[in-house]
Amino acid sequence: MKKFIILIIFILLFTSCSKKDLAPSQEKEASSIEKYELTFYDTFDTVISAVIYSDNEKKANEDLNYLAKRFRELNALFDRYKSYDGVINVKTINDNAGKKPVKVDDTLFKLIKTSKEDYIKISSKNNIAMGPIIDVWKAYSDKYIEGKTKEEVKKLMGNYLPDQKYLETLRKDTDINKIILDENNKTVYLEDPHMSLDLGSVAKGYATEIVGEELRTRGVKSALISAGGNVKLIGKPLDGRDKFSIGIQNPDLNAENQVFATLEASDISIVTSGDYQRFFDLDGKRYPHIIDPVTLKPSDNLKSTTVILKDSGLCDFISTAAFLSDEKDISKLAEKTDSKIIWIDNQMNIKYTPGAEKYIVKGD
Repeated sequence: MKKFIILIIFILLFTSCSKKDLAPSQEKEASSIEKYELTFYDTFDTVISAVIYSDNEKKANEDLNYLAKRFRELNALFDRYKSYDGVINVKTINDNAGKKPVKVDDTLFKLIKTSKEDYIKISSKNNIAMGPIIDVWKAYSDKYIEGKTKEEVKKLMGNYLPDQKYLETLRKDTDINKIILDENNKTVYLEDPHMSLDLGSVAKGYATEIVGEELRTRGVKSALISAGGNVKLIGKPLDGRDKFSIGIQNPDLNAENQVFATLEASDISIVTSGDYQRFFDLDGKRYPHIIDPVTLKPSDNLKSTTVILKDSGLCDFISTAAFLSDEKDISKLAEKTDSKIIWIDNQMNIKYTPGAEKYIVKGD
């Protein structure tokens, strides 16, 4: 069994541009612009990287510090595993399942409400009430990622993998309709005492969208934010290029070229879900962290899905749903949400819905 910990899902290609390649007007603009960067590791279980293009160093650094502060605040708010002083978060909601409604922050309420609405209107394949099933698989995954052999895991857990019959007994505890929302009082109540919310399939994209739009309000004209597989682009690079270059990770982690395809875009969001992000291998089979709500098992349907759309939060929801879908359903998702979807199938073929090809500049 091999284990990998992948921290950066998107490879960011900050391609330099020589001034001799620029038109005179572009050269004048680019000459006064500098690139300011920040990377940190303590939120959303991933690496957060940000780049701001600006002619004002003090303002750019203030904006980067603001970005880090907001990501930490949102991480605390959306966390289901840890309590924070003075913060009513997802863990608070889960701890009160079957007991009482919990009054929450407007931001958290909106994310839960939006996720429930998207489940109903867009796809039932992305269910934020899958906490009980995710917890079971995470317990096994943690052991394998720690380096335990399957014999050691069986001794500790009673089996090599979660028992399907046991998982089926938990299905009733994943009913998203038992998330009761009170719009007037901003409360969230889980009717089933065994329920637990897991916002992992939506939280990073939602947070990235919030932070990106707040930076825009603060006057940022050009920026790139990467939160794991969630990338939000504000404007264009302002170094003479019209578009940012973004690399889609090669799902084959042993491949010489780790960039499977290169995309070029500006002022939009690009979000990827893949089987190479968090996973364990057992007996030659990969078990990713994305759980199918129908089979209650990690999906081996595709290698990765990439969604291109303005809203990073919606992108995040769609990318998980697409990862759990077949080609026909992916096409329906794209039509329903007016998004562009690129996916890599199990034969390592790259496919895409109409209109996505305009973003692809290089691919296998």
